[in-house]
Amino acid sequence: MNKKEYVKHKEKFIKQIKEINKQLKKKDYVITCYMTGDLLMSDGDYKRQVCPRRCYEVCSLEEIPDYIKSMKTSFWEHEDGLSKKEIKNYPDDKKRWGRYYNVVIEPLSEEMEKSYLNGSKEGFFKSWRTIRDGDDLDEIDYSTTVHEN
Repeated sequence: MNKKEYVKHKEKFIKQIKEINKQLKKKDYVITCYMTGDLLMSDGDYKRQVCPRRCYEVCSLEEIPDYIKSMKTSFWEHEDGLSKKEIKNYPDDKKRWGRYYNVVIEPLSEEMEKSYLNGSKEGFFKSWRTIRDGDDLDEIDYSTTVHEN
């Protein structure tokens, strides 16, 4: 490859990387996080556990792993209005402990929603559940397993 070809490929590569990064940063997903009290960290004391609840966050592809990772660790909460120093020195016996026990990721953009609904209507998800579950592969309509955006 000569220098001119290299420069041409490099320019295309840079453009490609910029498009990928743009896609990674688009806030195209809504995440529903389900939280519950952490029995271990609270020593089973319900007063030291967060109340079960759910919250919603609009996020990008690059943020999704953070929510999934949060399912693997406990978190604690405190009352509002504390300084950073007060939070750092917050007494363990007053911390309210919790865990994320489920994270649901759904499309937010209209384009993705239409693609999702179309895939559902055409049997895309049913076909992939059949494959995942190892059900009778002879019953799969393989024309629906390739989904275009």
